This record gives sequence, structure tokens and C-alpha cells, in this order.
Amino acid sequence: MRIVTSWFAAIAGPLAGAALCASATLHAQSADYPTRSIRVIVAQAAGGALDVSARLITARMSETLGQPVVVENRPSAGGIAGMEAVAKAPPDGYTLLMAAATIATNTALGIKLPYDPERDFAPISLAVSIPLLFVVHPATPYRTLSDIVADSKRQSGGVAVAIASIGALPHLLSEMMKLKTGANLNLIFYKGSAPASLDTLSGTIPVFIDALGPVRTHVESGKLRALALSSTVRSPIFPTVPTVAEQGMPDLTGAAFFGLLAPGGTAAPIQRRLHQAVVAALAQPELRERLLKQGYEIHASTPEGYKAYMKNEIARWSPVVKAAGIKVD
Repeated sequence: MRIVTSWFAAIAGPLAGAALCASATLHAQSADYPTRSIRVIVAQAAGGALDVSARLITARMSETLGQPVVVENRPSAGGIAGMEAVAKAPPDGYTLLMAAATIATNTALGIKLPYDPERDFAPISLAVSIPLLFVVHPATPYRTLSDIVADSKRQSGGVAVAIASIGALPHLLSEMMKLKTGANLNLIFYKGSAPASLDTLSGTIPVFIDALGPVRTHVESGKLRALALSSTVRSPIFPTVPTVAEQGMPDLTGAAFFGLLAPGGTAAPIQRRLHQAVVAALAQPELRERLLKQGYEIHASTPEGYKAYMKNEIARWSPVVKAAGIKVD
């Protein structure tokens, strides 16, 4: 027994000492954080709503943190490659993710992921969101969502609706609309917002559902007519456009939401420092005004609030995906 005890002490002593040293080093790093530039991965191409908001917010975060916060675009299908890169990055606070709604909807869609969205990420804050707009070609007789539903039931082929991509939020909202109202919607899928909007502008497709940003100029020019906003409140950009709830369809409320996450296991002091930086950035009047003018809604939530929001989105859309039989390759 004395031999075993001596052997264990010989091994455990150095291990315990190493663990204490590692803990002390981590604590020191957390206390000094950040000491160098921070990389924020955006798993979409430059120029989109996610990228724009990320660049605006991280520029203000740099001022608070005293170090450069640099956006790196890593576009890929569903944003999976970019999210995987952050999930597997060292949890030291120097590689972060500005995530789109796909952080939740990929799970709801049943996509096999190379990471666990709950275990492998530490939510920092739900930063902003941007609602969807239901728009139609002005030659159509539609003035409300109920008009579309009623007409779709009269036509044997239903009403065609342009959708920018399979599995994205406009697709999910369309399927929810079909489930809740019995609407006969013929969903036409495209590879992006640009071709979908072109067919709607030409009158080839009567209805289009997309984020407010991409269709805003077409509505302002009168080339498309806005019927409803998928938000809980009206937008200051289109104050005369009613929400889906005002039209008796609260189930169609939803938004493309963007939030900051760190790799799972990131030290609590670093998480708090990052959260403080996001909140401070979104409290700046100049930034708030700029975001609001572009159609964003500002949240600056707690980490717990962001985590709960993502879980709710997964729970909300999973049964819709199953009922509609949505398959994403």
C-alpha cells in the first residue's frame, strides 16, 4: 500500500501542480484580455445584412476593448464551415463568431453538423435582427395576406411565391403560413435574393418574401408593394406597413437574427468582457440610428437571453420542417 501511495503521490503531485499553473495562467490571461487583435468570423459573403451589422458593431467594440476587432468572411452552405472553425478554435476569446439564424435553423432542419450548437459555443449576446417583408408585384390585386390566402384557395395551381433559398427563414415562414391558414402556395426556389427579386419585379412571380434590406429600395421606388412585416412592431422605415400580427397571423412573426458567440469553454471573465463591449457598442446613439435606418432591430441581450432565443427557434421550426417534409442537402 505504501508503494502504491508513493507512486500516486509522485504522479499526482506534478499533475496537480501543472493544473494549478494552467489555472493561474488562464486567470492571468482573462484578467489582461484582450492583448491583441480579435477575429470575428462571418460565415456569409461580404455585403449582406449579417456582414454589414457585424462590421458596424465590431468597429465600436474595438473602441471599448482597445484592440482591433477584425471581420473575416468565410461563406459556405448554411454557414457551416465558418461556424465549425469557431467551434474548434481555442477558447481564448480571440476567435469569435457573428452568427446568423442558421445557428438555430440548421439544427431544426436536421442537418448533420460537425459541431454541437449548444456545447461548442458560448453565447455572448443577441445583437440585432432584421424582419422579413411580404411583397407583391403592384399589378396584383393583393392588399393583405388574407387576400393571398383566399386567392390561393381559388386557384388550382395556387399562388406562386419566390423564395431565395431552401431552408432559409422565408421558406420556413411560407410553410408555417400554409400550415396555419391552409393557403395553397406554390413555392419557387432560387439561388439567392437577386434572381428571386428580378422575377417578382418582372411580374413572373406575384409574391416574394425576403429580409427587409434587399427589397427595401424596390418598395420605396414603387416597383413592389409591401403587404406585411414579420415583426412584433412596425418598422420606422415603413410605418404604414402592418405587422403579420395586425393582420391576424401572429405565427408568421420571425426575423433573421444575428448574435456574437465564442467557442465553448471560454472563460467567464472573457465572456463578460465581450458582452460589455457589445452592449456598449449598441448603446451608442450614432450606431443605433444607423442600424435602425437600415431596418435592423436592436437587442443587446444577455448571454442567457440569446441562448434561450436560439433554443426557442429550434423548438419552433423543427415541427414545421417535419410537417412540410423539408430536406436540405
